[in-house]
Amino acid sequence: MRIRILAITIIMVFVVFLSISSTVALAKSFQRLEVEATSCPVNSHWLAAGDEAGHSIGIQQRQGDSKFSDGTTAKYTTVSTIDFRRGKGGTSTGYSKFTFEDGSLIIFSWKAKVTIGEGGLSYNEGQGKIIKGAGRFEGIEGSSVFAGRQLKTLAEDPKGTALQNATITFKLPRKD
Repeated sequence: MRIRILAITIIMVFVVFLSISSTVALAKSFQRLEVEATSCPVNSHWLAAGDEAGHSIGIQQRQGDSKFSDGTTAKYTTVSTIDFRRGKGGTSTGYSKFTFEDGSLIIFSWKAKVTIGEGGLSYNEGQGKIIKGAGRFEGIEGSSVFAGRQLKTLAEDPKGTALQNATITFKLPRKD
């Protein structure tokens, strides 16, 4: 009986060790990058939803620049659809692309909640999934969480500049 208990204990310790080491190895394979992107609309179109005053559906394209926590920079573009109620907020879905100087890129799909804050400025929070990478990001997998805000009212900034901050968690394929 003692041998059986000892054998089971040794097996359990070994299983726990394997679980911990595989979790540590998995954690090490993922990387994190912080990114700050500033953008302005370059194209947008809005239509009244028709169900209530102030409810609109929009499509928008934004362009700008981004800075990553590793010191790299990239051009930032995003296209989105927005279901919006004036004074209340709404939801948005879209695709964002970071294009780096060497031609590498990362593309995300994402969903966000849009709220209206102090002074009528819009704020958003959401999550994204990496759907494609190219160049040094070929085969990338991962996700992002982000939050953004309109920097000034349209009266103060007719360009509609917005700032997005995101944390990207990703892994690249192993190079053998």
